[in-house]
Order: sequence, then structure tokens, then C-alpha cells
Amino acid sequence: MVEPEHTVQNKQSLDYVLRSRSGTIQAVIEAKRLGEPLDRLGHVGALIGYAFSLKPTAFFITDGLHWHCYSPAHSHYEPTVSLHLTEDALLPAALQLLQLLDAAHGGYGLPQVLTIQSTPLTSPVPVAKSGKVRHEKPSTERAVLVGKSFTELAFLNTLALMPGQKPTSLRLPDGSVRLIKTWKDILLEVCRFLLLHHKHLTLPLPDKAGKKTYLFSFNKPLKGSSVSASYQGKPIFIYTNYSAKDHLANAIYIEALLPADVRRQKVAVAF
Repeated sequence: MVEPEHTVQNKQSLDYVLRSRSGTIQAVIEAKRLGEPLDRLGHVGALIGYAFSLKPTAFFITDGLHWHCYSPAHSHYEPTVSLHLTEDALLPAALQLLQLLDAAHGGYGLPQVLTIQSTPLTSPVPVAKSGKVRHEKPSTERAVLVGKSFTELAFLNTLALMPGQKPTSLRLPDGSVRLIKTWKDILLEVCRFLLLHHKHLTLPLPDKAGKKTYLFSFNKPLKGSSVSASYQGKPIFIYTNYSAKDHLANAIYIEALLPADVRRQKVAVAF
């Protein structure tokens, strides 16, 4: 529910108030003219004071391109997140903004930015072998991507995918990152992770649709593409003849089958 021009204390009019179905105020959005400064302390301080008197989960000031997001749980005059839709990578910024608005509307507060931090690619990685420690250069499979913003599959699957948009990195439940190029790679990596960590799968395993197609099967599918794999020493086939959205839907389906002890974090994608 969106309420425009909400008046606070008969003085200040706030541009947009977002309410839940029960009428509870969840977020406030103040819209400014394109290019107008959003960080003038006195102006921002007064707006935040009025907005937070309504006890929302989050407060946003925007000129349409710049978005400054504030939370009652943090400093009133420092945004917890700042986005610029023409200077930042567009799709990750848009996804993050939608996450922020969705979290505020759901009453969950502002989520943390999903970013991977680690050592430079040139740093040797110590590897234990036969009681000794040797050093080797990290492979591209273990390459750590600094500054990448990751979006969980379950959230990404609710959005309209942009034509030509391709994923570049996949974060698995154990925190490891794989470099990928296609939507099919997402499904394959999550399937391989499941085959490695789930010891009691019943095969053949139907896909998300649950009709006549098997995602995992012992026999090569007569129609459509597939990739060979193995499960507990036996050769199997992973069906891959899906659209981008169906690749994501099946990856989410497979993620839910993972044992609880290996689901340390959500599978997520970066672009």
C-alpha cells in the first residue's frame, strides 16, 4: 500500500509511505529533483527525524538515480547503503535496491551487502598433503572475486531476466566461488554439489516440474541436452535442456534438497 504526501506533525509532508496490508508503516521514500544534493546535513537530518517518528524499518532519499538508504538501527545521518544507477553496475545495483525495498516492506530491516573479500589472486595458497604443507598458485576455480555483489537464487528467480545478461560467478553453500558463464552452469554446479554431499538420493530424480522429465537419471535422455556425472561411483546424467528461468528454478529446487549441515549460506550469483 503506497500513501503519497503523508503529513507528519502537521508540518512536514513525506513523499511516499509504504504500508503493509495491515496498515503498518514499513518504509518512507523522499523523492527529490534529479541532481539535487541528497546529503545536506540539516535537510537530511530534519527529513530523517520526521520519517523515523513514524517508526519505519527503512528510509530512502532519492533523485531517481542516486539512492541513499537509512536505517533506525544505524547512525541517523549516515546512509547504510548508497547506490547510483548509472555509475554502479546496473543489474546488481537494481537487484540490491529491490532487496532493500523488499526487506523494508517485509519488516526485516536493511540486509547486509553480499560481498566476498579475500586474498589477492597472486598470493600462494597453502595446501596440506601427506602431513606436509606445500604452496601452489590458486586455480581459477578457487579464484576469489573481490568486490562482487551476490544475489541469492531465490530472489533472482522472481525478477525478469535482462536479455543477454549472463552470470559470471556462483557462490556455493560452503562459501566457495565458481567462475561461470551461463545459466546452465548454475544448475550444473549446484547439482554437482548435491551429488557430492547427499548420500541417500533416490534416483531417477524428477525435475522441478515433476512430470516426465528426470533431472538425474541413469539413462541418457532420448531428447534434449544432458551432461554426464557420477553418483556414488555410478554414471548418471544431468538433464540440462531448460530455459534460463527453468535452470534457476531447478537450481533452487536442488538447493532445498541439500543436507542441513552443508547449507551454511544461500547459493548466490554475481554478474
